[in-house]
Amino acid sequence: MFVDITKKNFWLLTILTTIFAATTLHYFDNNILIFFFLSPLFYIIRNLELNKKNSFLLYFNFFLYFLISTTWFSIFGIHIIVLMSLYLSLFWFLPIIVWKKIEKNIPRKLYTISLPIFLTSSEILRNSGTFAFGLETPGYFLVDTPFMYIASLIGVTGLTFLIFYINMLFSSKKNISKALYLLSFLIIAGTAINFLYSNYHDTKNQEFTILQGNFRPIFLYNENYEKLINKQYIDLFDQAKQYPNSLIVTPEVIFRTCLNKESIITPNQPSLIGSIYCKDDSYYNSIYFLNKNEKRLVYEKEHLVPFGEFNPIPKSLSFLDKFLPQLGNFKEGKNPKSFEYRDLYIGFLICFEDTLPNLIYKRLKNSKINLLVVASNDGWFKNTIEPIEHLNISRFRAIEFGIPIIRAANTGPSAFINSNGDIMEILPANKAGVLFYDFKIKRYKTLYSKISSKEEKLFILISSIILTLSFFNIFRKFL
Repeated sequence: MFVDITKKNFWLLTILTTIFAATTLHYFDNNILIFFFLSPLFYIIRNLELNKKNSFLLYFNFFLYFLISTTWFSIFGIHIIVLMSLYLSLFWFLPIIVWKKIEKNIPRKLYTISLPIFLTSSEILRNSGTFAFGLETPGYFLVDTPFMYIASLIGVTGLTFLIFYINMLFSSKKNISKALYLLSFLIIAGTAINFLYSNYHDTKNQEFTILQGNFRPIFLYNENYEKLINKQYIDLFDQAKQYPNSLIVTPEVIFRTCLNKESIITPNQPSLIGSIYCKDDSYYNSIYFLNKNEKRLVYEKEHLVPFGEFNPIPKSLSFLDKFLPQLGNFKEGKNPKSFEYRDLYIGFLICFEDTLPNLIYKRLKNSKINLLVVASNDGWFKNTIEPIEHLNISRFRAIEFGIPIIRAANTGPSAFINSNGDIMEILPANKAGVLFYDFKIKRYKTLYSKISSKEEKLFILISSIILTLSFFNIFRKFL
């Protein structure tokens, strides 16, 4: 029996719930409510009679959710937010439509868990490939809750599955007690994991100084503005001299010039500097190591941001260029290697590379890297929630891979994050200055750091098996 979902008041209630959920989760500290807010939506999905009108209303519901969630993209224009919301909505809408098509053939034992598996697999696909968009994944909402520490076992991908699954349980009266038991178990497990890793000792000390210039980036090159930025950062290098034994770390591209061809600064102490590397007619978003008379390239960004750092649109569709932001024309780096400094092995990530756990998994696999440096510039997003969300993503990466992270952001917040995801020192957003810290470096192997890639493949495999067997109604032959 289907509920009459076509009633206006029923859909209105659902849409209001969606708006309330998106607003509360993004702008208030009620993160644990993510386990409940999606249950009305799952109730509708379970009882939805699939037709054109209901499919449209369902898609519109997702569109509203992501429209509210991505308001921090407003600097690029309202049309960009609309396009982004339409795109992100597809990754929830399509697996649900597929699931509804085959739900009658799904065995009762797999019914409740099958849709969360489909949705999680879709999230994995969204975070993969050239157009990967790693933000707005539900698992990130569990920051600063006991659940976040479970990421060391199953990652944000696993947490996202649990969010979908528990909401699915809450959408049915007979499964509410099961949902509550599971939540209680997860709280105990997360608290225990946090206690265990907080008492892990195997540290190496190294002093660092982060520079934060606090300049808003602009779309068009302005020579006077660039000179002002250069002067600000040169002044910050002078301030950092009070910490002569520290390694200086700067944000992404603080000098918008080919640092391998021009000499803007010669620091008196070892420094990791974000700038541009130029070779022939190609440009790379890069990090250099400078120290007195020494200058060498240590990293070229591997995963570029579509439209922001390169144009993915083929020439045959070039008329679309005027509707989309074009900020850079970089080439992607190849074969990234760790940088050895004293007894540390440092790996690098630039901008949104830290939102891609599979990229980090490949980078850390079979390597000696025991520290990650994230150089970023979130100044594009001004006073929105994006800089804090991006900081929290770095915290999850630290937990997942048991690795400390230094995050240097042009407009902040910049921070030292230990291998348990705790912020040890922070320089707030919208403030220029230097942040010194004697960082205790400790890295440990987590379960997730060993199974990250396998976990993603397992979700895709299980989804494919359920889809195939249900589509051809093969389950009935065996069950």
